[in-house]
Amino acid sequence: MYNSFMEATKQYICSLACNKEEVKMNKNTIINMVGKTPLVRAESLEKELGISKIYLKLEGNNPSGQRIDRLAYLLVKDAISINKRTLCVGTYGALSKSLALISQYYDIKCVFVFPINSKVAKNKIFHKDNIEVIEYGKTQFDAISYSKKLSEENKWYNASLGMENNILNMTSLSFIADELHQQVKGEIDSVFSLMSYGFSVSALNLGFRQLWINDSIKKLPKLYSCTINEGNVIYESFKKNSEKIISLPNEKIKVTKYNRHLLNFNSSIAQDALDSIYDANGKITGISEEELVKYTNEFKSIENIKFSTENGYAVAGFMKEAKNGNLSEGNHVILLDDGRVDLDVRRVQKNDVDMSVDEIVNLMNEWLMEYTDPLYEIKEALQSAFDRGFVLMAYYNNQLAGTAVIVHTGFENFIPTYHLGYIATKRTIKGRGIATQLLSEAIEVSNGNISLHVEQNNNRAIKLYEKMGFKKSYLRMIHESRSGI
Repeated sequence: MYNSFMEATKQYICSLACNKEEVKMNKNTIINMVGKTPLVRAESLEKELGISKIYLKLEGNNPSGQRIDRLAYLLVKDAISINKRTLCVGTYGALSKSLALISQYYDIKCVFVFPINSKVAKNKIFHKDNIEVIEYGKTQFDAISYSKKLSEENKWYNASLGMENNILNMTSLSFIADELHQQVKGEIDSVFSLMSYGFSVSALNLGFRQLWINDSIKKLPKLYSCTINEGNVIYESFKKNSEKIISLPNEKIKVTKYNRHLLNFNSSIAQDALDSIYDANGKITGISEEELVKYTNEFKSIENIKFSTENGYAVAGFMKEAKNGNLSEGNHVILLDDGRVDLDVRRVQKNDVDMSVDEIVNLMNEWLMEYTDPLYEIKEALQSAFDRGFVLMAYYNNQLAGTAVIVHTGFENFIPTYHLGYIATKRTIKGRGIATQLLSEAIEVSNGNISLHVEQNNNRAIKLYEKMGFKKSYLRMIHESRSGI
């Protein structure tokens, strides 16, 4: 699921000797990492604001560290489906970086057009055999226009935002609604996101509306779009209570690092975004640069989440609405476009990982050390967990650092429905709370209906389990004929 995932497991994949096989594994790693981003509870923020429950959707745990990886993957897939092997993009640094990363695992060439002397064009990520960088014009508009011309003349796939791929952009982001539905227990009351061109709110409304149509949810969450105070056509129209987009002149607003990606005097989906706000009984929250810096700094002092200030409008919007008394108890979600955590615990399926069951078993056996079991027992539990239970994997700085195997017992009331068969962590990574996070997630996915066994002399583990709410219930006794196998 992560690039460095291979390093953590290379001793178990020696059979992948040729470059072709290694590239294939990298490709699977990238594909399985796109989306499926973690959702974490902001418990410290809950205590600070007196509001529960607050969740953070961390899109920075995508391969390139940006939410836009979702779109980049679909653009590559779409180009291949119509037999176009060259993608052309005008400016948009984030999308270009994401395409540069993902395209290298496919037979795809990328042509990136940047304004002359653009700093983005100098990035070493573009120094790859399948990438060509063209510098043209003085502005972003010049680069986009030239990329469109090149695409038409050479019959390339035009991947520039706002061109032929609006529907793909919305589709890629609409998946977030389904992920949130799967990750949050209960109805979601509000979702806060950054608003630039309007793709996010349109896509979220599309995704949640589909869930409502399918009777998966009973109500639509209130969508809060957070953006700059001036210079965004959608917000300016909303402020005037207009149901139609009111065009803005190219006003002379000072461009800063905090507003440059949100200035939007004209947007191809602005009307869709405005409609979505009204449809979901949503709201646009304007944030000044002073509020942005103030609230993001305050948030970072409370929660250990990494993200750039310029992408922190959703956080600032949430903090502002909460402190103004506009939020009540419920399930609230904040989308962070580049937010990430060093320790990421994910539920995985068998096809999500690039290791075989035997390779995972060998790795767990090594980490369990003196508390391990025969390999066939670990394998049986792992296969059962993939089929009916849960398999959790923890990644620290994109490196596999721990695994939890949770099996379904087949009972609802006689004994707990789930049993934590194994929890194993990499011994060389200490003091990061890996076992605690795995155990916390195991309790979460099982709704607390879970048991575990522990060796009587494993005092360290016993203290952790008791701290997490487990109590000694009975002494497990195994028949001698079984224990002697």
